[in-house]
Amino acid sequence: MKKSFYIHHLIISALTLTVLFSGCSKKSALPPQSKICMDTVCSINAFDYGTEELYADIFKRLDEIEKVFSPTLHDSEVCKINRMAGISPVEVSEDFLTVLSTAQKISKITKGALDVTAGPLIDLWGINTDHQKIPTSKEIEAAKEFVGYEKIQVDGNNVFLPVAGMSFNFGAVVKGYAADEIVSIMKRHRVKRAIIDLGGNIYAFGRKADNIPWVIGIKNPKNPNGNPMLKVYVKNSSIVTSGNYERYFEQNGKRYHHILNTETGMPAERGVYSVTIICKKSIVADCLSTASFILGAERTYDVISTIEKEFKTTIGCVFIYPDNRWGHFGKIKVMPY
Repeated sequence: MKKSFYIHHLIISALTLTVLFSGCSKKSALPPQSKICMDTVCSINAFDYGTEELYADIFKRLDEIEKVFSPTLHDSEVCKINRMAGISPVEVSEDFLTVLSTAQKISKITKGALDVTAGPLIDLWGINTDHQKIPTSKEIEAAKEFVGYEKIQVDGNNVFLPVAGMSFNFGAVVKGYAADEIVSIMKRHRVKRAIIDLGGNIYAFGRKADNIPWVIGIKNPKNPNGNPMLKVYVKNSSIVTSGNYERYFEQNGKRYHHILNTETGMPAERGVYSVTIICKKSIVADCLSTASFILGAERTYDVISTIEKEFKTTIGCVFIYPDNRWGHFGKIKVMPY
């Protein structure tokens, strides 16, 4: 792949995702439906195709996924494995194996930029909890001993974290998997167009009623509640963003955000404010948005073609920088808002 970056300077400033569209539905269709699941608001708009049966199937599937991957539900598979770390393997579902396999592949390609065993570091920082803090270097080094995707053991349907104190956290993966599962349900119900919004993880399914692409807004990391900075044109694609403005705290004038570099144990610092990934496979977009924020633009470019080949898909990336520049690569159309 020929190396080609598009860097742009803006006078206006830029993130979270906004769907820029208007439309109407048939009177017989249900309005958009929402539910709190996976610790976020999950909203589905199937427009003319929004039946009671469709929405029931979707939210039932989301409940099933949450019961596998929740880090707080006592009987979830994740919690069971975390409790049994260093003790014994746990038999898991196909959902768990599918998500873990995808995460492991991207972990290997990105050399650990994505790591679903980062639970001990995430818990140590406690960002957006009542115990958030800046850990000492000694505490960070101690927590890092329990992190490492290469330590995970899989034997058939059994998964084992071999060191007591290790723990899974699929926060950077599971919403992408859930979006892909919803897309499969949409196809079974013969839905022609829909917008899936899982706490900011957007999937623009099909095309708009006038057969043109969806327009998705990419907001300003410095003012995420303001107008979008950019707009991207998509069809049948997931749009996932990771940024330093989503979950963080500030101390002594410095921001400490939730995207942790497991190599350093600290919030990632690659001169990037946000990364947006556009891909037909939402689980890939979800994994890669986190990994790319940690890798930075140059290193992300170096691994994109490998990930595209591994998952037989195409990927577009949009980076936003602190000085109001933005850059993109991949076969995507991006414009200032």
